[in-house]
Amino acid sequence: MASGSEGALTISIGMRVSPEPGAIELLRRYDTALNYAINKILRLDLKKIGEIHNALYRELKEWFDLPPRTAIDCYRDPCKCKCLEE
Repeated sequence: MASGSEGALTISIGMRVSPEPGAIELLRRYDTALNYAINKILRLDLKKIGEIHNALYRELKEWFDLPPRTAIDCYRDPCKCKCLEE
């Protein structure tokens, strides 16, 4: 759900993570990549999933070292939020 004051956007996403150090590091990279994805989607006013994929997939995989499926989830999670559609 979105919450916060005007100009601020907060999205909560639940996920299960193993307490192993590698999983915790992946979660940190995912968090940073998710913020990057949200900002880019809003800045470029991307509306269609194909546009979003073309703009973000490679960057999320390469810059944030995310596995392919995690990179896809990283830009699809914000797309589910109604507040990004306004």
